[in-house]
Amino acid sequence: MWLLAAATDRESLVSLVSLTQLHLCCEGIEGFPESIGFLKKLKTLKASYCTSLTRIPSSIVYLASLSLLDLTGCDTLAQLPYSIGSLLSLQHLLLSGCNSLEEIPYPIGKLASLTELHLKSTAIMELPESIGSLKELKTLDASYCASLACTSSSIGHLASLSLLDLQGCSKLAQLPDSIGSLVSLPRLLLSGCHSLREILDHIGKLASLTKLHLKSTAIMELPEIIGSTKKLKTLDASYCASLAGIPRSIGHLASLSLLDLTGCNKLAQLPDSIGSLVSLSRLLLSGCHALREIPNSIGKLASLTELHLKSMTIMELPESIGSLKEIKTIDASYCASLAHIPSSIGHLASLSLLDLTGCDRLAQLTDSLGTLMSLPHLLLSGCHSLREIPDVIGKLASLTELHLKSTAIVELRESIGDLQNLRILDIGGTHITELPSAIGMLA
Repeated sequence: MWLLAAATDRESLVSLVSLTQLHLCCEGIEGFPESIGFLKKLKTLKASYCTSLTRIPSSIVYLASLSLLDLTGCDTLAQLPYSIGSLLSLQHLLLSGCNSLEEIPYPIGKLASLTELHLKSTAIMELPESIGSLKELKTLDASYCASLACTSSSIGHLASLSLLDLQGCSKLAQLPDSIGSLVSLPRLLLSGCHSLREILDHIGKLASLTKLHLKSTAIMELPEIIGSTKKLKTLDASYCASLAGIPRSIGHLASLSLLDLTGCNKLAQLPDSIGSLVSLSRLLLSGCHALREIPNSIGKLASLTELHLKSMTIMELPESIGSLKEIKTIDASYCASLAHIPSSIGHLASLSLLDLTGCDRLAQLTDSLGTLMSLPHLLLSGCHSLREIPDVIGKLASLTELHLKSTAIVELRESIGDLQNLRILDIGGTHITELPSAIGMLA
Protein backbone atom coordinates (compact mmCIF):
# COMPACT_ATOMS: atom_id res chain seq x y z
CA MET A 1 0.00 0.00 0.00
CA TRP A 2 1.19 3.48 -0.88
CA LEU A 3 0.42 6.57 1.18
CA LEU A 4 1.28 10.18 0.41
CA ALA A 5 0.82 11.79 3.77
CA ALA A 6 0.82 15.10 5.53
CA ALA A 7 -0.66 13.79 8.76
CA THR A 8 1.36 11.45 10.96
CA ASP A 9 -0.75 11.45 14.10
CA ARG A 10 -0.87 8.37 16.30
CA GLU A 11 -4.38 7.28 15.33
CA SER A 12 -3.83 7.42 11.58
CA LEU A 13 -0.72 5.23 11.83
CA VAL A 14 -1.91 2.67 14.38
CA SER A 15 -4.80 1.74 12.13
CA LEU A 16 -2.51 1.06 9.15
CA VAL A 17 -1.08 -2.21 10.40
CA SER A 18 -0.79 -3.66 6.86
CA LEU A 19 1.06 -0.68 5.43
CA THR A 20 4.17 -1.63 3.46
CA GLN A 21 5.10 1.73 1.91
CA LEU A 22 4.90 5.17 3.49
CA HIS A 23 5.85 8.28 1.54
CA LEU A 24 5.83 11.55 3.48
CA CYS A 25 5.81 14.66 1.33
CA CYS A 26 5.13 17.46 3.79
CA GLU A 27 7.70 20.16 4.49
CA GLY A 28 6.05 20.86 7.85
CA ILE A 29 6.79 17.47 9.42
CA GLU A 30 9.17 17.94 12.36
CA GLY A 31 9.25 14.32 13.47
CA PHE A 32 7.63 10.92 13.24
CA PRO A 33 5.31 9.90 16.08
CA GLU A 34 6.42 7.05 18.32
CA SER A 35 3.44 5.12 16.96
CA ILE A 36 5.32 4.56 13.70
CA GLY A 37 6.74 1.52 15.44
CA PHE A 38 3.35 -0.20 15.05
CA LEU A 39 3.86 -0.52 11.29
CA LYS A 40 5.39 -3.98 11.52
CA LYS A 41 5.02 -4.72 7.80
CA LEU A 42 6.51 -1.44 6.58
CA LYS A 43 9.21 -2.04 3.96
CA THR A 44 9.66 1.43 2.51
CA LEU A 45 9.78 4.69 4.45
CA LYS A 46 10.45 7.74 2.31
CA ALA A 47 10.67 11.14 3.96
CA SER A 48 13.05 12.79 1.52
CA TYR A 49 13.22 16.58 1.46
CA CYS A 50 11.14 16.96 4.61
CA THR A 51 13.14 20.06 5.42
CA SER A 52 11.63 20.56 8.89
CA LEU A 53 12.32 17.01 10.07
CA THR A 54 14.58 17.16 13.13
CA ARG A 55 14.09 13.81 14.83
CA ILE A 56 13.57 10.10 14.22
CA PRO A 57 11.90 8.28 17.13
CA SER A 58 13.62 5.36 18.82
CA SER A 59 10.49 3.28 18.10
CA ILE A 60 11.83 2.86 14.58
CA VAL A 61 13.56 -0.17 16.08
CA TYR A 62 10.29 -2.09 15.74
CA LEU A 63 10.17 -1.78 11.93
CA ALA A 64 11.58 -5.26 11.45
CA SER A 65 10.59 -5.45 7.76
CA LEU A 66 12.02 -2.08 6.71
CA SER A 67 14.33 -2.40 3.70
CA LEU A 68 14.47 1.23 2.52
CA LEU A 69 14.82 4.33 4.67
CA ASP A 70 15.11 7.47 2.55
CA LEU A 71 15.86 10.69 4.42
CA THR A 72 17.60 12.43 1.51
CA GLY A 73 17.62 16.22 1.79
CA CYS A 74 16.34 16.40 5.38
CA ASP A 75 18.72 19.25 6.05
CA THR A 76 17.67 19.97 9.65
CA LEU A 77 18.03 16.36 10.80
CA ALA A 78 21.00 16.45 13.17
CA GLN A 79 20.91 13.00 14.75
CA LEU A 80 19.91 9.40 14.14
CA PRO A 81 18.71 7.21 17.00
CA TYR A 82 21.08 4.46 18.16
CA SER A 83 18.18 2.05 17.73
CA ILE A 84 18.70 2.28 13.97
CA GLY A 85 21.16 -0.59 14.38
CA SER A 86 18.24 -2.94 15.04
CA LEU A 87 16.85 -2.64 11.50
CA LEU A 88 18.21 -6.01 10.43
CA SER A 89 16.28 -6.05 7.12
CA LEU A 90 17.43 -2.58 6.05
CA GLN A 91 19.18 -2.67 2.67
CA HIS A 92 19.12 0.98 1.61
CA LEU A 93 19.90 3.89 3.94
CA LEU A 94 19.79 7.20 2.10
CA LEU A 95 21.01 10.22 4.03
CA SER A 96 22.51 12.40 1.30
CA GLY A 97 21.89 16.11 1.79
CA CYS A 98 21.32 15.81 5.54
CA ASN A 99 23.55 18.84 6.00
CA SER A 100 23.14 18.98 9.80
CA LEU A 101 24.03 15.33 10.38
CA GLU A 102 27.48 15.28 11.99
CA GLU A 103 27.69 11.68 13.15
CA ILE A 104 26.72 8.21 12.05
CA PRO A 105 25.80 6.19 15.16
CA TYR A 106 28.14 3.31 15.97
CA PRO A 107 25.35 0.66 15.91
CA ILE A 108 25.11 1.12 12.14
CA GLY A 109 27.56 -1.77 12.00
CA LYS A 110 24.73 -4.09 13.02
CA LEU A 111 22.82 -3.53 9.78
CA ALA A 112 23.69 -6.95 8.41
CA SER A 113 21.57 -6.59 5.25
CA LEU A 114 22.71 -3.10 4.24
CA THR A 115 23.83 -2.86 0.60
CA GLU A 116 23.67 0.92 0.05
CA LEU A 117 24.76 3.75 2.33
CA HIS A 118 24.45 7.26 0.92
CA LEU A 119 26.01 10.05 2.97
CA LYS A 120 26.68 12.63 0.25
CA SER A 121 26.90 16.25 1.48
CA THR A 122 26.41 15.42 5.16
CA ALA A 123 28.43 17.10 7.93
CA ILE A 124 30.09 13.91 9.18
CA MET A 125 33.74 14.21 10.21
CA GLU A 126 34.54 10.50 10.21
CA LEU A 127 33.12 7.10 9.42
CA PRO A 128 32.57 4.90 12.47
CA GLU A 129 34.89 1.93 13.00
CA SER A 130 31.83 -0.32 13.04
CA ILE A 131 31.28 0.32 9.33
CA GLY A 132 33.64 -2.56 8.62
CA SER A 133 30.97 -4.98 9.83
CA LEU A 134 28.68 -4.23 6.87
CA LYS A 135 29.60 -7.37 4.96
CA GLU A 136 26.86 -6.95 2.31
CA LEU A 137 27.59 -3.29 1.56
CA LYS A 138 28.05 -2.64 -2.16
CA THR A 139 27.75 1.16 -2.37
CA LEU A 140 29.32 3.64 0.02
CA ASP A 141 28.80 7.21 -1.14
CA ALA A 142 30.34 9.78 1.19
CA SER A 143 31.05 12.29 -1.56
CA TYR A 144 31.14 16.02 -0.87
CA CYS A 145 31.36 15.54 2.89
CA ALA A 146 33.40 18.70 3.36
CA SER A 147 34.23 17.90 7.00
CA LEU A 148 35.26 14.29 6.46
CA ALA A 149 38.93 14.10 7.43
CA CYS A 150 39.49 10.35 7.77
CA THR A 151 38.03 7.03 6.79
CA SER A 152 38.05 4.09 9.13
CA SER A 153 40.71 1.41 8.70
CA SER A 154 37.90 -1.12 9.04
CA ILE A 155 36.77 -0.13 5.55
CA GLY A 156 39.10 -2.84 4.31
CA HIS A 157 36.67 -5.46 5.63
CA LEU A 158 33.94 -4.48 3.13
CA ALA A 159 34.48 -7.45 0.86
CA SER A 160 31.34 -6.81 -1.23
CA LEU A 161 32.01 -3.13 -1.93
CA SER A 162 31.65 -2.18 -5.61
CA LEU A 163 31.62 1.63 -5.28
CA LEU A 164 33.58 3.82 -2.88
CA ASP A 165 32.78 7.44 -3.64
CA LEU A 166 34.74 10.03 -1.69
CA GLN A 167 34.66 12.77 -4.32
CA GLY A 168 34.78 16.32 -3.03
CA CYS A 169 35.94 15.39 0.49
CA SER A 170 38.30 18.34 0.56
CA LYS A 171 39.71 17.63 4.04
CA LEU A 172 40.53 13.99 3.38
CA ALA A 173 44.33 13.85 3.43
CA GLN A 174 44.99 10.12 3.55
CA LEU A 175 43.50 6.75 2.69
CA PRO A 176 43.95 3.86 5.12
CA ASP A 177 46.38 1.09 4.17
CA SER A 178 43.51 -1.36 4.53
CA ILE A 179 42.00 -0.08 1.29
CA GLY A 180 44.25 -2.60 -0.45
CA SER A 181 42.04 -5.36 0.94
CA LEU A 182 39.09 -4.32 -1.25
CA VAL A 183 39.95 -6.87 -3.91
CA SER A 184 36.43 -6.82 -5.40
CA LEU A 185 36.20 -3.01 -5.69
CA PRO A 186 35.72 -1.85 -9.30
CA ARG A 187 35.15 1.91 -8.72
CA LEU A 188 37.18 4.25 -6.51
CA LEU A 189 36.24 7.92 -6.89
CA LEU A 190 38.50 10.47 -5.20
CA SER A 191 38.16 13.52 -7.45
CA GLY A 192 38.14 16.83 -5.60
CA CYS A 193 39.96 15.49 -2.53
CA HIS A 194 42.17 18.58 -2.54
CA SER A 195 44.16 17.53 0.55
CA LEU A 196 45.03 14.08 -0.77
CA ARG A 197 48.76 14.17 -1.59
CA GLU A 198 49.57 10.54 -2.32
CA ILE A 199 48.10 7.29 -3.47
CA LEU A 200 49.63 4.47 -1.47
CA ASP A 201 51.13 1.32 -2.97
CA HIS A 202 48.24 -0.64 -1.52
CA ILE A 203 46.16 0.49 -4.48
CA GLY A 204 48.06 -2.06 -6.56
CA LYS A 205 46.21 -4.82 -4.73
CA LEU A 206 42.82 -3.70 -6.09
CA ALA A 207 42.63 -6.50 -8.62
CA SER A 208 39.05 -5.68 -9.72
CA LEU A 209 39.50 -1.92 -10.13
CA THR A 210 38.12 -0.58 -13.42
CA LYS A 211 37.66 3.13 -12.61
CA LEU A 212 40.04 5.37 -10.67
CA HIS A 213 39.13 9.05 -10.48
CA LEU A 214 41.77 11.38 -9.02
CA LYS A 215 40.76 14.66 -10.65
CA SER A 216 41.83 17.82 -8.77
CA THR A 217 43.69 16.00 -6.00
CA ALA A 218 47.09 17.14 -4.67
CA ILE A 219 48.97 13.99 -5.72
CA MET A 220 52.50 14.56 -7.04
CA GLU A 221 52.96 11.17 -8.66
CA LEU A 222 51.24 7.91 -9.40
CA PRO A 223 52.80 4.92 -7.65
CA GLU A 224 54.78 2.44 -9.73
CA ILE A 225 52.50 -0.30 -8.42
CA ILE A 226 49.56 1.15 -10.37
CA GLY A 227 50.64 -1.08 -13.24
CA SER A 228 49.29 -4.04 -11.25
CA THR A 229 45.66 -2.90 -11.62
CA LYS A 230 45.25 -4.99 -14.75
CA LYS A 231 41.48 -4.43 -15.16
CA LEU A 232 41.66 -0.63 -15.00
CA LYS A 233 39.71 0.96 -17.86
CA THR A 234 39.45 4.60 -16.75
CA LEU A 235 42.21 6.62 -15.13
CA ASP A 236 41.24 10.25 -14.59
CA ALA A 237 44.03 12.31 -13.05
CA SER A 238 42.99 15.56 -14.71
CA TYR A 239 43.72 18.92 -13.09
CA CYS A 240 46.20 17.41 -10.64
CA ALA A 241 48.27 20.59 -10.55
CA SER A 242 51.14 18.96 -8.64
CA LEU A 243 51.40 15.79 -10.73
CA ALA A 244 54.89 15.77 -12.21
CA GLY A 245 55.43 12.17 -13.31
CA ILE A 246 53.75 9.10 -14.78
CA PRO A 247 55.43 5.75 -13.98
CA ARG A 248 56.68 3.43 -16.71
CA SER A 249 54.46 0.71 -15.27
CA ILE A 250 51.44 2.46 -16.77
CA GLY A 251 52.25 0.52 -19.91
CA HIS A 252 51.04 -2.64 -18.16
CA LEU A 253 47.43 -1.41 -18.07
CA ALA A 254 46.30 -3.50 -21.01
CA SER A 255 42.59 -2.77 -20.38
CA LEU A 256 42.90 1.02 -20.12
CA SER A 257 40.58 2.83 -22.54
CA LEU A 258 40.67 6.38 -21.09
CA LEU A 259 43.70 8.24 -19.76
CA ASP A 260 42.79 11.79 -18.77
CA LEU A 261 45.68 14.04 -17.77
CA THR A 262 44.00 17.30 -18.78
CA GLY A 263 45.33 20.34 -16.94
CA CYS A 264 48.31 18.60 -15.30
CA ASN A 265 50.49 21.64 -15.89
CA LYS A 266 53.59 20.28 -14.12
CA LEU A 267 53.70 17.09 -16.16
CA ALA A 268 56.80 17.46 -18.34
CA GLN A 269 57.17 13.98 -19.83
CA LEU A 270 55.26 10.87 -20.79
CA PRO A 271 56.98 7.47 -20.60
CA ASP A 272 57.65 5.60 -23.83
CA SER A 273 55.74 2.70 -22.30
CA ILE A 274 52.52 4.59 -23.05
CA GLY A 275 52.73 2.97 -26.47
CA SER A 276 51.90 -0.38 -24.85
CA LEU A 277 48.33 0.70 -24.00
CA VAL A 278 46.77 -1.39 -26.75
CA SER A 279 43.17 -0.76 -25.59
CA LEU A 280 43.50 3.01 -25.13
CA SER A 281 40.85 4.85 -27.13
CA ARG A 282 41.03 8.33 -25.55
CA LEU A 283 44.19 10.19 -24.53
CA LEU A 284 43.47 13.62 -23.05
CA LEU A 285 46.49 15.88 -22.51
CA SER A 286 45.04 19.36 -23.05
CA GLY A 287 46.48 22.01 -20.76
CA CYS A 288 49.66 20.06 -19.93
CA HIS A 289 51.70 23.24 -20.40
CA ALA A 290 55.04 21.70 -19.38
CA LEU A 291 54.74 18.79 -21.82
CA ARG A 292 56.86 19.74 -24.84
CA GLU A 293 56.96 16.43 -26.67
CA ILE A 294 54.67 13.55 -27.52
CA PRO A 295 56.65 10.27 -27.47
CA ASN A 296 57.07 8.54 -30.81
CA SER A 297 55.64 5.38 -29.25
CA ILE A 298 52.19 6.97 -29.45
CA GLY A 299 51.98 5.51 -32.94
CA LYS A 300 51.52 2.07 -31.39
CA LEU A 301 48.15 2.99 -29.86
CA ALA A 302 46.15 0.96 -32.36
CA SER A 303 42.78 1.59 -30.65
CA LEU A 304 43.14 5.36 -30.20
CA THR A 305 40.15 7.37 -31.47
CA GLU A 306 40.67 10.69 -29.64
CA LEU A 307 43.86 12.67 -29.02
CA HIS A 308 43.46 15.97 -27.18
CA LEU A 309 46.54 18.23 -27.06
CA LYS A 310 44.95 21.68 -26.67
CA SER A 311 47.10 24.45 -25.13
CA MET A 312 50.28 22.39 -24.93
CA THR A 313 53.82 23.62 -25.71
CA ILE A 314 54.61 20.93 -28.29
CA MET A 315 56.48 22.14 -31.38
CA GLU A 316 55.50 19.27 -33.64
CA LEU A 317 53.42 16.13 -33.88
CA PRO A 318 55.48 12.94 -34.15
CA GLU A 319 55.75 11.26 -37.55
CA SER A 320 54.39 8.08 -35.97
CA ILE A 321 50.99 9.73 -35.60
CA GLY A 322 50.21 8.46 -39.08
CA SER A 323 49.94 4.93 -37.69
CA LEU A 324 46.80 5.76 -35.67
CA LYS A 325 44.40 4.14 -38.12
CA GLU A 326 41.34 4.41 -35.83
CA ILE A 327 41.77 8.04 -34.81
CA LYS A 328 38.76 10.27 -35.38
CA THR A 329 39.63 13.40 -33.38
CA ILE A 330 42.90 15.32 -33.15
CA ASP A 331 42.59 18.53 -31.16
CA ALA A 332 45.89 20.41 -31.16
CA SER A 333 44.25 23.83 -30.87
CA TYR A 334 46.04 26.72 -29.17
CA CYS A 335 49.41 24.96 -29.26
CA ALA A 336 51.24 28.26 -29.66
CA SER A 337 54.60 26.60 -30.41
CA LEU A 338 53.33 24.07 -32.95
CA ALA A 339 55.11 24.82 -36.22
CA HIS A 340 54.96 21.53 -38.10
CA ILE A 341 52.38 18.92 -39.10
CA PRO A 342 53.95 15.67 -40.36
CA SER A 343 53.14 14.38 -43.82
CA SER A 344 52.10 11.08 -42.23
CA ILE A 345 48.87 12.76 -41.11
CA GLY A 346 47.57 11.92 -44.55
CA HIS A 347 47.37 8.26 -43.52
CA LEU A 348 44.62 8.93 -40.97
CA ALA A 349 41.74 7.59 -43.04
CA SER A 350 39.24 7.69 -40.15
CA LEU A 351 39.91 11.30 -39.10
CA SER A 352 36.73 13.39 -38.73
CA LEU A 353 38.07 16.42 -36.82
CA LEU A 354 41.41 18.16 -37.19
CA ASP A 355 41.45 21.20 -34.91
CA LEU A 356 44.49 23.46 -35.24
CA THR A 357 42.73 26.64 -34.10
CA GLY A 358 45.07 29.23 -32.59
CA CYS A 359 48.34 27.55 -33.62
CA ASP A 360 50.17 30.87 -34.11
CA ARG A 361 53.41 29.47 -35.53
CA LEU A 362 51.90 27.06 -38.01
CA ALA A 363 52.91 28.52 -41.37
CA GLN A 364 52.29 25.61 -43.72
CA LEU A 365 50.05 22.61 -44.20
CA THR A 366 51.31 19.38 -45.72
CA ASP A 367 50.05 18.37 -49.17
CA SER A 368 49.24 14.95 -47.75
CA LEU A 369 46.23 16.61 -46.16
CA GLY A 370 44.49 16.01 -49.46
CA THR A 371 44.27 12.28 -48.79
CA LEU A 372 41.94 12.76 -45.81
CA MET A 373 38.89 11.81 -47.85
CA SER A 374 36.66 11.27 -44.80
CA LEU A 375 37.51 14.54 -42.99
CA PRO A 376 34.41 16.72 -42.42
CA HIS A 377 35.85 19.33 -40.00
CA LEU A 378 39.08 21.30 -40.56
CA LEU A 379 39.56 24.15 -38.08
CA LEU A 380 42.42 26.58 -38.75
CA SER A 381 41.10 29.88 -37.35
CA GLY A 382 43.70 31.97 -35.53
CA CYS A 383 46.68 30.39 -37.32
CA HIS A 384 48.18 33.85 -37.83
CA SER A 385 51.26 32.59 -39.70
CA LEU A 386 49.30 30.50 -42.19
CA ARG A 387 49.51 32.29 -45.56
CA GLU A 388 48.06 29.71 -47.94
CA ILE A 389 45.87 26.66 -48.19
CA PRO A 390 47.35 23.95 -50.45
CA ASP A 391 45.57 23.24 -53.70
CA VAL A 392 44.94 19.67 -52.55
CA ILE A 393 42.22 21.04 -50.25
CA GLY A 394 39.83 20.37 -53.12
CA LYS A 395 40.28 16.63 -52.65
CA LEU A 396 38.63 16.64 -49.22
CA ALA A 397 35.38 15.24 -50.56
CA SER A 398 33.72 14.93 -47.14
CA LEU A 399 34.61 18.40 -45.85
CA THR A 400 31.60 20.24 -44.41
CA GLU A 401 33.35 22.90 -42.29
CA LEU A 402 36.44 24.93 -43.14
CA HIS A 403 37.39 27.61 -40.61
CA LEU A 404 40.06 30.07 -41.74
CA LYS A 405 39.12 33.08 -39.61
CA SER A 406 42.00 35.42 -38.64
CA THR A 407 44.64 33.59 -40.70
CA ALA A 408 47.17 35.32 -42.99
CA ILE A 409 45.61 33.80 -46.11
CA VAL A 410 45.17 36.31 -48.94
CA GLU A 411 43.43 34.09 -51.49
CA LEU A 412 41.41 30.91 -51.83
CA ARG A 413 42.35 28.25 -54.38
CA GLU A 414 40.06 27.50 -57.30
CA SER A 415 40.00 23.90 -56.11
CA ILE A 416 37.73 24.97 -53.27
CA GLY A 417 34.90 24.66 -55.75
CA ASP A 418 35.35 20.90 -55.63
CA LEU A 419 34.18 20.78 -52.00
CA GLN A 420 30.62 19.81 -52.84
CA ASN A 421 29.70 18.98 -49.23
CA LEU A 422 31.02 22.23 -47.75
CA ARG A 423 28.41 23.95 -45.58
CA ILE A 424 30.50 26.40 -43.54
CA LEU A 425 33.37 28.53 -44.89
CA ASP A 426 34.61 31.10 -42.38
CA ILE A 427 37.14 33.61 -43.78
CA GLY A 428 36.37 36.49 -41.43
CA GLY A 429 39.35 38.58 -40.36
CA THR A 430 41.52 37.50 -43.31
CA HIS A 431 43.03 39.67 -46.07
CA ILE A 432 41.09 37.88 -48.80
CA THR A 433 39.78 40.56 -51.16
CA GLU A 434 38.40 38.39 -53.93
CA LEU A 435 36.64 35.04 -54.03
CA PRO A 436 37.54 32.48 -56.71
CA SER A 437 34.98 31.99 -59.46
CA ALA A 438 34.78 28.31 -58.56
CA ILE A 439 33.09 29.18 -55.29
CA GLY A 440 29.85 29.43 -57.24
CA MET A 441 29.96 25.65 -57.60
CA LEU A 442 29.33 25.22 -53.86
CA ALA A 443 25.61 24.58 -54.16
